Amino acid sequence: MEIENVSKPMTQDAVQQEAAAKVQSMAIRNAEEQGAAAAKLLESAEVITDSNVGNNVDLLG
Repeated sequence: MEIENVSKPMTQDAVQQEAAAKVQSMAIRNAEEQGAAAAKLLESAEVITDSNVGNNVDLLG
């Protein structure tokens, strides 16, 4: 068996593994950013303190 024929698939595997690791890292970073944005949105939400809000529903428009 020639070394060149054996080394190419191993190199391709290494490249595929490295690419997969980078994509996974990007996905994790993206999820962390989205989580931080969601937490910020929840923190900025206004709490309704008026007890009359939502008691009546106008069905006729």
